[in-house]
Amino acid sequence: MARPHAARAPQTSRRPGMKKAAPAGTAVSGGAYAHGPLLVLDADSDRRVTGYGVGGLIVDVPAKSLPALVEWTLTEARLGAERLHGSGKDADPLLVLTEAACERYGLPAALSDSERLAGRLPEGHKVIRQLERADWQLTKRGLGPWARIYRPAQGSRRQCVQLCIPSWRALEGRAWGHAAQLPPPELARVLGVYAARVMTPVGSTAVTGLQLMTALSPPTRASEPDADGRRHREHRPGSLGTEPVDPAPCEG
Repeated sequence: MARPHAARAPQTSRRPGMKKAAPAGTAVSGGAYAHGPLLVLDADSDRRVTGYGVGGLIVDVPAKSLPALVEWTLTEARLGAERLHGSGKDADPLLVLTEAACERYGLPAALSDSERLAGRLPEGHKVIRQLERADWQLTKRGLGPWARIYRPAQGSRRQCVQLCIPSWRALEGRAWGHAAQLPPPELARVLGVYAARVMTPVGSTAVTGLQLMTALSPPTRASEPDADGRRHREHRPGSLGTEPVDPAPCEG
């Protein structure tokens, strides 16, 4: 599948002399996802956090902790993307944290050797405990380079935010080139182009490709109403479904 290309640029996390960020209400488009699919977050020397989005969007981020950041993203940031199929799900918002943003929210700028081999922070890390106290959950892969923070869905409403941490090697060089070294506004542009042409990244390009196939051809759909007027999940014809399928016969 197509891979993004990014020109080499020096790493820059902090932004001395930057102009004041525009408030979140400056987006020109409307709707639930008016600010696009993602934000790249950076922090300055005064610990102020700024989010860079697609189309040159710049927003102030008021959250002081990672749980508060997740809450703000889902309730105020207006991030996400529309579903690619009527039976599918809208894309979860993506937050990309620079080294400075990691430090601002209590995360290490880089993983230790043992953490890198495990692919995650240890379960007892203080930020993970903060999330647990706020009733947020992590998937089985934990808090690693690509992390999904969620609460169980309430009806059809998902409560989920995807994190990407380039300094933890989330943007692997063979697929993303030098994207991890780009300044935040340029990284937001590159990831925004990828989100528009493929989908909002949710992991490596391989993982995102698999998710794209599911997004384009969801395995289930809502059934017709039953006698009580309730709908149920059922197999969607033409999709692979949720159950294992027999392999194709050998050519002979």
